[in-house]
Amino acid sequence: MSDRYERLRRAWGRENEKLGLQNIPDEFLHEMRRYSEELNKTPTDPGTLTGSITKKERGFVSQMLRELTETRLRKIVTKELRGEPIDAQAMTPEEQRLHANLRQLLLGYRQGADIPEPEAPPTVQLPRPAPALRPSTAVPREAPEGDLVVVRFLKPLPAIMGVDMKAYGPFDPEDVASIPRQNAVNLIRRGIAKLVDIEP
Repeated sequence: MSDRYERLRRAWGRENEKLGLQNIPDEFLHEMRRYSEELNKTPTDPGTLTGSITKKERGFVSQMLRELTETRLRKIVTKELRGEPIDAQAMTPEEQRLHANLRQLLLGYRQGADIPEPEAPPTVQLPRPAPALRPSTAVPREAPEGDLVVVRFLKPLPAIMGVDMKAYGPFDPEDVASIPRQNAVNLIRRGIAKLVDIEP
């Protein structure tokens, strides 16, 4: 088996073993599709050892490539439906475009179907580190959808794609950053960040 076969097998194995989306080079899937096409064009004489090996390699490569792309797609769709952050750096350019389109479709559907947002948890005041900052666990509901809000991170978070299609992060605990309101709501609900109100 070739070097490309081994690289595909390792990527397929990692993607199936790990919960999160695994990093692959931007051109990896294109390269593996070309590899599969080359195998499909290679003659496989059943009476020869080489032909038999090529036929088996063709079948394995086709199956692994299909499962790899479908597993990655399932992870992206599932995380977006759950409102969980996705590591933008782990996605290929094609997957990033797919993710952006999927996000817009889901946003349009939820707004068009008038699906109410789950209630935000009650506001909890914490001791202020400085007079200008007031952390809380809820995002003001009157804030327009496209606004950026300031949050403080409680847990590490890889880079994410915001609803405005910009990359944010990665973040470490105690980092403070401005991110889109919708992303902030999801992170606050999951206990990853807290809202920081900036007082005038």
